[in-house]
Parts: sequence; C-alpha cells; structure tokens
Amino acid sequence: MRRLLTLGCAIAAGLATSSAMAGRMIAVDSSRALYEIDITTGAKTLIGTVSSNAGTTAGLAYNRATDTVYLTSTGNDSLYTLDVPSAAATLVGAYGDSAVVMHGLEWDAASGVMWGQSSHNGGLYRINTSTGAATLVGTSGLTSFTNLVHDPSTNSLYATNSSTDSFYSVNRTTGALTLIGSLGGPTNPNGITYNFDNGLIYMVDNNTDTLYTIDPENGLATAVGSTGTGNLLGLVYIPEPASLASMMIGLTALALRRRA
Repeated sequence: MRRLLTLGCAIAAGLATSSAMAGRMIAVDSSRALYEIDITTGAKTLIGTVSSNAGTTAGLAYNRATDTVYLTSTGNDSLYTLDVPSAAATLVGAYGDSAVVMHGLEWDAASGVMWGQSSHNGGLYRINTSTGAATLVGTSGLTSFTNLVHDPSTNSLYATNSSTDSFYSVNRTTGALTLIGSLGGPTNPNGITYNFDNGLIYMVDNNTDTLYTIDPENGLATAVGSTGTGNLLGLVYIPEPASLASMMIGLTALALRRRA
C-alpha cells in the first residue's frame, strides 16, 4: 500500500510539473496552413495543412475539459473539430445561415458555451457544438472582423476589431461591445487566445505580421516578435499535457482503491 501511495504521489507530482510546462500555440491562415507559434519570439513553424474539406479557415477555439480544438470555416459557413497532429478537420455542422462569416470563435468554460462573431452583421452567436447551429444573441454595430477570447481568471469575454484596431469587453447577454482601449500599434488584429499557463492574452496581426500580448485593463498591445509574412487568422493555446494528466491521476487513484 505504501509503495502504491508513493507511486501515486510521484505520478501526481510529475504530472503537476509537466502541466506547468509550456503548451503549444497553434495558428491557422486562410489557406489552411497550420503553424506552431513560439510564444517567446513570435516565430511560426509550418506543421501541416488543414484538410481541404474545411474550405477557407479562420478562427480557432479550445475546450480544455474535452481537449478539443474547434475550427470555423468562413468558406463553408460551418464548425469543425481539428486534430492538430494530423491536421484533419471533421465537420460538426453548418451554422444555418449562408450569410454568416464566422471569423471569431471562442470556448467559454465558465458558461459552457461556444461563442462566434460574424462580420456580416457584427453579431455575437451561441454555437451548438453538437450540431454547429448558430443562434444570434445580438449585434455590436461594428464592421469587419471581430475576434473573441475568454479569460477564465476573471470570467470575462473580450474582443478585438480590425476596423477600429481596439480592444473591447463583450456582453454575453446582448452582444454589445464596450470599448476598453486602443491596441496602440496593431493595424489588423486577428487571432486571439488565452495562455492557461502564464495567464496572458496573445494576439496575431496580419498587417504587422507580429505576435502581441494584450493588457486587458487598458487594451494596449505589446509586441513579442515577428511571425513572418502571412495571413494568420486563427490562434489557440493548448496546454500540455491536459488530458494525459487527468487520465494518469485517475488510473493511479483507481489502483490505490483496488489495493486498499
């Protein structure tokens, strides 16, 4: 029993250490090129090409509880899941409105909702992750691309907009956006994500081709480094090793119960 307890503690401690290590920041461009982004330099490395059934690719989102990456297609007006190692996209379903250009995509762990933002009407949508169906919540009055990020540390939904180059808080009941401040440098903000390991919000801009962090208090963006020439639209952070840690801790607990 003592040896099993020791083993269980060692595995749990090891996994806790592993979980604290940096995960992977993944980006996608409109032509389905899939990249890994170095969060210390901004440099991107091509890791694959998303399967052609996804059409024109845009926003990315990550559900940490299920270890699922989601992808929005602005060409097919549909939601997909994305297997990053193989770059295979699997259709979840159509949004249900061919006018939708769902550029923004974000999983909200606090409410268990997938949010989407369409540039065709500046609308915030709730997206059914089982069917892909999108339901309009409300419109913001802004034009062009709006991208979404959920900060679980404050349970806040934020947005950037490429026509105003600014940072906003999002009202999840009405879809209204409240200005926090100008980004102060980026001129076409796109993919945005929350880093679960260091608590920072990151964003890519495909005019300046730069990776930034954003201060949610005032909206100011700070350059990390160049991503290189391209058209990055989606950005997501995947902590490591989320699902493996949960599985191993569960197996250890099971072994301890059986031996006891």
